[in-house]
Amino acid sequence: MLPLGGFFAKSGISPNVVTILGLLASAAAAWAFAYGNLVYALLLLVLTSFFDILDGAVAKATGKVTKFGGFLDSVVDRYSDALILIGIAMYLGGHYILVMVVIVGCILVSYTRARAENFIEKCDVGFAERAERLIVLLFATLLGAIGIDLFYETLIILAIITHLTVLQRVLFTKKNI
Repeated sequence: MLPLGGFFAKSGISPNVVTILGLLASAAAAWAFAYGNLVYALLLLVLTSFFDILDGAVAKATGKVTKFGGFLDSVVDRYSDALILIGIAMYLGGHYILVMVVIVGCILVSYTRARAENFIEKCDVGFAERAERLIVLLFATLLGAIGIDLFYETLIILAIITHLTVLQRVLFTKKNI
């Protein structure tokens, strides 16, 4: 992604703008899910994932890797996760409690790492990082777009793996403090 980051850097787009573009793509994906347009949702999830990777590459290419940029990226990622999951709940016409469990899991995956790293050097254990969650959602959306609807099952999987990751991080932190 660094060459592409360099290309965007030459255009004058800041890494924080790329981060916000990712949020807008997530909001559009949520809208596409809510209205049942899984092909657009899939394309917008790919775009969201692209921006999620690109912002860091642009930051490195421009020499604008900042603490605020990292902070903004983390905050925007949580909003993006929630928007996409709410869009999926609207697509399903319910399962709001399950979606809330997944949203809490997504937030706590990030929170436990950030909080643990106040006490230990690194806490990146667990499977359910944002990239992995996006891959799971991309796969479910691709299947949905071809008529195989597994979103309910996908939400259950996401609920399980996010909370298992949180548990792994809590136990890892306890062991390493």
